[in-house]
Amino acid sequence: MSPNPTNIHTGKTLRLLYHPASQPCRSTHQFMYEIDVPFEEEVVDISTDITERQEFRDKYNPTGQVPILVDGEFTVWESVAIARYVNEKFDGAGNWFGRGTQERAQINQFLQWYAYTLRLGGGAFHWNIFGCLIYGEKPYSPKFTAEQNKGRTLLYEAMGTLENYWLRDREYVCGDEVSYADLAAFHEFVSHEAGKIIPDRVWQGFPKIAAWFKKLSERPHAKTVSEWQYTNVGKIIRGELTASMFKRKTAVLKGTEVFSGHNHGIPYLNEKAEDYFKRVEKEGAAVA
Repeated sequence: MSPNPTNIHTGKTLRLLYHPASQPCRSTHQFMYEIDVPFEEEVVDISTDITERQEFRDKYNPTGQVPILVDGEFTVWESVAIARYVNEKFDGAGNWFGRGTQERAQINQFLQWYAYTLRLGGGAFHWNIFGCLIYGEKPYSPKFTAEQNKGRTLLYEAMGTLENYWLRDREYVCGDEVSYADLAAFHEFVSHEAGKIIPDRVWQGFPKIAAWFKKLSERPHAKTVSEWQYTNVGKIIRGELTASMFKRKTAVLKGTEVFSGHNHGIPYLNEKAEDYFKRVEKEGAAVA
């Protein structure tokens, strides 16, 4: 499923350590292409134990997570911090993080909102696809129903806010120009589309998100950065990839409880997860 692990070495060239299965890695990777920054790409095989090794954590990131940017002796981790650093260092266009105080605040606001809503909704994809792979189950295994329901609840709630607020009267999530906020959100939906997580009837209930996603998909570097995800998730769904190659002992697994609690949430609606999903499928953004 994964390319070879990265070779850890000391160098002076700007290097991006990443894995294309990761949504934050893909947004950072695409951003580097978007602003045409010269850099070396190093794929870190997160299916191995490389990020669990103390050598890796001491040298790059104590959490053992990617993406990681290495600029000579300076190291930056966390996707948004990497993009901000690169944008400032290479004098990137103002649209990516805002030209003035209010634009910057709007983009920062979205990225903070996204981190505990739409990003956590990635559990819907993880527990239907990669989580099943890791634990030797077939895709969409009912063994992880609680986790799948939690992820889907967070996803649908976030989609409601995205449709009704962020994209209500503008072309992109923070205005009339693409920003890094769009890339961060876009790559969450790349995973969901690759994993066939969002049914067509739900996409139809969120027409603004669907149009926005199509627009982002047509950007020149989007396909290049996303190709691995579509190809390999398709193989998992078809049973062509199994957990036999997965050597990592730990994984970033997104929660176990069904109830979200971030927005209005199922507990406040006093209904079962399945009933909530049916309402979203039927009524779309009006009830998400």
